[in-house]
Amino acid sequence: MADANEVQPYNYPADSRTDFDRLGHPGKFYSSITCTTGTTNFTGSNFGVGAIMVMPGTVGTASLSRGGAIPLSAFTASNAMFEISVSSIKVDSGGPVYALIRNQIIR
Repeated sequence: MADANEVQPYNYPADSRTDFDRLGHPGKFYSSITCTTGTTNFTGSNFGVGAIMVMPGTVGTASLSRGGAIPLSAFTASNAMFEISVSSIKVDSGGPVYALIRNQIIR
């Protein structure tokens, strides 16, 4: 069976896969992880976070995938999405933080 992110031709034979499995995900982001109190790591099945949305008043830290960390309070714009590659999100209070999984095919 083909990988869910593998784009297949439109004339691919009928099977039990969804259109998203067969044709690919059309959006820039295709899944989200809700981060609440505690630390959420983005490895394994959580790999691929390319943006976050932080609810106002959230206290914690976003650790970047190549090193360094940013306090979640720095993401102050309400209802804004920040394209950032993170290795983990630590929420101390408030929240949630929504971590968006990036479509690796669409850059």
